[in-house]
Amino acid sequence: MKKKKSISELTLKTITNKQIKPIPKWEFLAKNWTLWAGILASLIVLIIGLGLVIFGVIDNIISPYFWLIVAVIFFGVSYVLFQKTKRAYIFAKWQVVVTMVLLGLIIGGILFKSGLARRIDKSMETNIPRYRQMAPMKIATWTNPEAGYLSGEIVEINENNFEIKDFAGKAWTIVGKPLVKGRVQMQVGEEIKIVGSQEDENTFEATEVRPWTGRGQNMMKENY
Repeated sequence: MKKKKSISELTLKTITNKQIKPIPKWEFLAKNWTLWAGILASLIVLIIGLGLVIFGVIDNIISPYFWLIVAVIFFGVSYVLFQKTKRAYIFAKWQVVVTMVLLGLIIGGILFKSGLARRIDKSMETNIPRYRQMAPMKIATWTNPEAGYLSGEIVEINENNFEIKDFAGKAWTIVGKPLVKGRVQMQVGEEIKIVGSQEDENTFEATEVRPWTGRGQNMMKENY
């Protein structure tokens, strides 16, 4: 009677026949680090997205829908990548979901409270073409001088200031030495957005002047 082959012998024979080679340690580590790098990058985008959603909802400066879609997409990416990690089975799925959402909301809220969300939005408007088509400004917000935002049409240009008529029909004198951004042409008839502070009932000190439609794109004001 033939002796039964041990499991180790069968395993060795299978490895030999199929020419199976062990995975090098460096390859395993590289895959593991790549996976966690993808999770971290996805979580960062998720957090930024939620920070800008909060900024859009609370400050009412931008439409939050684009960033809400971005946050949902990268929440999904983060979740799928995490499920591929070695110890994902330890955690219940609902725990992973709740942790990611809370993490995103807490750090996203910090981005909003610190003003980083606002700065990220401004940076993207300056550096990314067509960004404002995806995350448009709201016209009601840009007729809010008390909060530091004003918009309208240039009606007169003087030596030390200029005048605009806002989209509600009110005349304003704009003072200061603002930084002119984008393709603004400081001429009568130009529609602009202004960042600054209200001095009195009809005077606004500007720190920035931007094109109303952003980078010269033709967009209806009603879309903001």
